[in-house]
Amino acid sequence: MNVAYLRTEQWQEVRDCGFENHGPTAGSHCRPFVHGYADVPYHWHREMEILFVLRGSFRLVVDGQTCEMNQDDMIIINADVPHNSTSISREALICGVHLDAGHFERLGLPGFASRQYLCRTFLHSRSFMNRVAPIKALMARLILDQTNHPEEAMARQTIANLLACFIYRWIPYEKADAAGTQLRSDSRNRILRIMDTLGDNDENQHLSEIAEAEGLTLSHLSRLFKRHLGIGYRDYSQNLRLDSSADELRTTDHTISVIMERNGFGNPAVFYNKFRARFGCSPAEFRRGSRPLKPQSMLTEEDAAEAQRILAAHTVNVGKAAELAVGLTATGKKQVVLSAPHNAALS
Repeated sequence: MNVAYLRTEQWQEVRDCGFENHGPTAGSHCRPFVHGYADVPYHWHREMEILFVLRGSFRLVVDGQTCEMNQDDMIIINADVPHNSTSISREALICGVHLDAGHFERLGLPGFASRQYLCRTFLHSRSFMNRVAPIKALMARLILDQTNHPEEAMARQTIANLLACFIYRWIPYEKADAAGTQLRSDSRNRILRIMDTLGDNDENQHLSEIAEAEGLTLSHLSRLFKRHLGIGYRDYSQNLRLDSSADELRTTDHTISVIMERNGFGNPAVFYNKFRARFGCSPAEFRRGSRPLKPQSMLTEEDAAEAQRILAAHTVNVGKAAELAVGLTATGKKQVVLSAPHNAALS
């Protein structure tokens, strides 16, 4: 089972949202993953991403829209759309698949990469859950590797092709809006500039300086920040300082009080409470233990077993999913013809 996990480096140093790269490779063009509790910063990528909540709930911000997702919910995040999750419950289990839409378009799905798929089960009627059940089945089969089978690589590529075909045939979509794409790019670049300029200065004064540089009022900038990141500027800045504190606890011999003050926390009670909320332990416990420098998404053995159990239950529908993906259903038989040269004699 593929497990995504967080890097220990500061997220600003990379532009892959802090996760180990679990995007498609040149060989497979598809990459499934599973993770638990995680705090995923603002990011985007060229691949389509499909997320399915196995257990628990979390808040996802997609292109400035907040999405509250619970168990069994699914969402398709289209390529190059900025997104991040700001709060994931400790018991959350999420699985996902990255699909290189351009690759599947080149394989024979015209316009696949330019479509904006509309799949957010929490916004649709209950019947829409039946429509996405085959996606869950195919995702489950992709995630549950049979690594000791020599044909597994070929089987996984076949399942990936079926998944792309099913989405192409059965999931509603809109045509890409060129103006919207440009607006998204401009807004995304502005947010990145803001994030890059965050420093250790006084928060209110520094945010005012950023607003002036961007030609915005302070209130407008605050709303823009919250809309795109799903978290207020103060909370975002505080999380950066907590992450820096965790890094110093792990890598230096400074006392906790010195680290606290160096990262702008003047009240010990506030620092301890905020640190525990973010990392699940006190600063002293963090220093003694082997906790990651970021809220973890590594799965425990119990979590992995639970994920396998849930996914295995979905794989029973792989056959039906394949049938729908390839299209040879009873309603479609009138459109079926023999491939040449056999049908040439029928003319």
